[in-house]
Amino acid sequence: MPIFEITTKEQPKDVPAFLKKLSVLFAEQIGKPESVCLVTYAKVDDIFFAGTNDAAYLAKVGSIGHIDEERNANLTKAVLAFLDEELGIGPARGYILFTDFPAANIGFNNTVFSTIFKNKD
Repeated sequence: MPIFEITTKEQPKDVPAFLKKLSVLFAEQIGKPESVCLVTYAKVDDIFFAGTNDAAYLAKVGSIGHIDEERNANLTKAVLAFLDEELGIGPARGYILFTDFPAANIGFNNTVFSTIFKNKD
């Protein structure tokens, strides 16, 4: 159930193609199948970072597990290279926030993941 959210004022030329590439990259980096990953893109009218409205981003990663220093660093490097290539946003123009969610705090298919995980045993 890994989630990647990107917010920026920059517009990809082809949003579905951008999201598909990002989805594949995110799944590889987070170490989960793409079939359980959720990737979103939100365009805002403006964004200020470090006192300017130059191209910038805010990204959020959430997952049940698979959040650790090495994985976060590798994911950061890969995603920021992608954002620079696709949107022209430099790596020092925003933040990526990582959250390791308890399974009981993520709902899916009329239940929560802690219940899903218990029923698999």
